Amino acid sequence: MKAIVMGGGMSGLATAINLLDLGIDVSLYEADEIFGGRASSWLDEDGDMIDNALHVFFPYYVNLVEFFKKMGIYENIIWKPTEFYYAQPGGKQAVLKFIDLPAPFHAMYAYAHMLKDYKNVPLWKVLSAAIPLGSGLLMSKEKVDELDKISMATFVHKYAFLDGLKPMEPGINGLTFTPSYAVSAKVMLNWVLKVMGSAQTARVGFANGGLGDIWVDNCLGYIKEHGGKATLKKAVTSINIENRKVKNIVLNDSDKEEADIYISAISPYSLRKILPDECYSLLYFRDLWHFQHAPSLSLQIWFDKKLTDVDVTFFSNDCIFNTYADLSNVLPQIFKGGSMFEMVLTPADHIVGLPDQVIFDTAIEQIKELFPSARDAGIRKWKVVRERQGVYRPHPGMEEHRPFQRSPYDNFYITGDYTKTHVSSGGMEAAIWTANKTAELIAADKLGKQISLNIEFEPNEPFIKLMKPALIAGSAGAALWAVALAKKKLKK
Repeated sequence: MKAIVMGGGMSGLATAINLLDLGIDVSLYEADEIFGGRASSWLDEDGDMIDNALHVFFPYYVNLVEFFKKMGIYENIIWKPTEFYYAQPGGKQAVLKFIDLPAPFHAMYAYAHMLKDYKNVPLWKVLSAAIPLGSGLLMSKEKVDELDKISMATFVHKYAFLDGLKPMEPGINGLTFTPSYAVSAKVMLNWVLKVMGSAQTARVGFANGGLGDIWVDNCLGYIKEHGGKATLKKAVTSINIENRKVKNIVLNDSDKEEADIYISAISPYSLRKILPDECYSLLYFRDLWHFQHAPSLSLQIWFDKKLTDVDVTFFSNDCIFNTYADLSNVLPQIFKGGSMFEMVLTPADHIVGLPDQVIFDTAIEQIKELFPSARDAGIRKWKVVRERQGVYRPHPGMEEHRPFQRSPYDNFYITGDYTKTHVSSGGMEAAIWTANKTAELIAADKLGKQISLNIEFEPNEPFIKLMKPALIAGSAGAALWAVALAKKKLKK
């Protein structure tokens, strides 16, 4: 049995590997000049490493972790202390520092530790936001699912001051490339609940080198060793359908390829361009047109001196960047001689069309405000990275439009982080989960085998359930404190 996988990003490579393990002959085609999709890296003309974006790992990416272990590359993740730094104007910093306490006390401590130094929003407003955020721990899965109908900002504003959400805004932006007023409340509460699972699940990991370097070559080697083929610069330019089945695909507008099974691992934007018109008589394929691109950019700046010794993630508000790290501290063996800031610039709707120079000039002025030592630092080089950026925008109501991996056509499957999954709105864990699910379906449909590849993340729920009365009391106490502070402010 032969399968064609269209797209060589993380989900496409993982799908190819899964199918080879089932004994299926696999040919993978990638339109780009490198494999890896958004999870890629390369060297520039100076031999310096360029990432397509700042990617981080979390321990609750359980299927990604298992995939990396299978491929022998798990050791390429560097796990850092469970801390997140907020860089504020004038060089002031606050630290969201999780310690090894039972959930949810680890998160309560972290929030309290941050608030003593976080000055962007009045304390009483931030405390008020603890009510809706903490309420997620008390909700059933079904109730959380219903919150896909509204935005995160709407959900918080129903119970608290919207300004209180500001400390979370950089994380929301960095994870979804979307502002809180436009992102599904369900999507963000799922993330909050996983971070609340334990101090361990709140940790952040970085790739020990270029993201593409640590995993892509291993996958390609595995595919080759198991008899599969992976080819670059082969774009699928059309998919031909006959009798509700894929008959063949066309590569680079000329070469036709046939197989028994076809798997799309390309973006919804690319897929909907190459499907024939007849597909759109089916709601399944019309749903692809609901997907909107969430633009982002990446900025890398090499300084000639150290600006910080922090080796974990930074957050900042009111900047064109939101999530970033000094990779000279994370990867000192690669970035030497001064700080190298890698920064996520998103939501980028208002800057994506600007010239690179304007973007850099804006960012560097903001960096100098947050890191005063940058004011007399020299810039060795900088680069705005536009390649392979962006994800789909998980705005309210999008969950119902995410396609299931088995399509209405008998021999056509769709994988990728935008397809239906409960693990996240998108990203690396969703890419692996959907690749595993696709292989499970193909095994059942075409080989008559029942296999189970995906595993479930299990937070420390029993203890949290026991703590529900305390959480309710704590939320009520926080609310009363916030109201008292607000009255005091008004009297002044």
